[in-house]
Amino acid sequence: MNIRTVTFGDEGQVATRELLKRHEERVPAELAGYLRTFDAIDRRHGGSGALALEDAGELADAAIVEAARLPGEDDLVFGIALWAVRHEVALRAIEPVANALARRSNEAASPQALAAVFGLMQGFIAHVAPALSADLERSNPERPWRILHANLAITAIRSEDPALMAFAFDALERALPDECAGFFSEAMALALAPRIAPAVHDAISERHRRWTQG
Repeated sequence: MNIRTVTFGDEGQVATRELLKRHEERVPAELAGYLRTFDAIDRRHGGSGALALEDAGELADAAIVEAARLPGEDDLVFGIALWAVRHEVALRAIEPVANALARRSNEAASPQALAAVFGLMQGFIAHVAPALSADLERSNPERPWRILHANLAITAIRSEDPALMAFAFDALERALPDECAGFFSEAMALALAPRIAPAVHDAISERHRRWTQG
């Protein structure tokens, strides 16, 4: 018979509590204070849902920036970002999360790991879309909206999963139509390599024809 442990709190509260437990003793005092504040907020307001707290976004931004300064703490960056997502908190510290997601994708060595980071990217893109979808900084190739979508598409290609590729390519086309011809041309050059899976070649080839041949 399997004996199950009873947990107190909803899934979001449990996630925040575990984040605090894992990191409280090993991060600088200021950052540990932020984590304790997240835990206190969840205990009072629940682990998910919009917060009627004016400084919640500033709190999450400050914590993300501090966590991103610590080497090897991408999991902590993700945990804070997911707290903001669960509470519908608008974020301004987007670049550190995008960079952490890119590193996690580069480190992923299995289809399961790639699918997991793809899910994180997808959720984060949806969360920041209201702030970034206008994408007014088109002169900046490093703008977060562009990087997030390009990395989502690259992660999908690496996964070799047709469904993930279709989703990511559709998202790229909606978000960055002006850049699709260039992106799919570069992807097509890579897709011609002999070890590329046929499903990957076919998915890229179809988009390449669409954007470069009318």
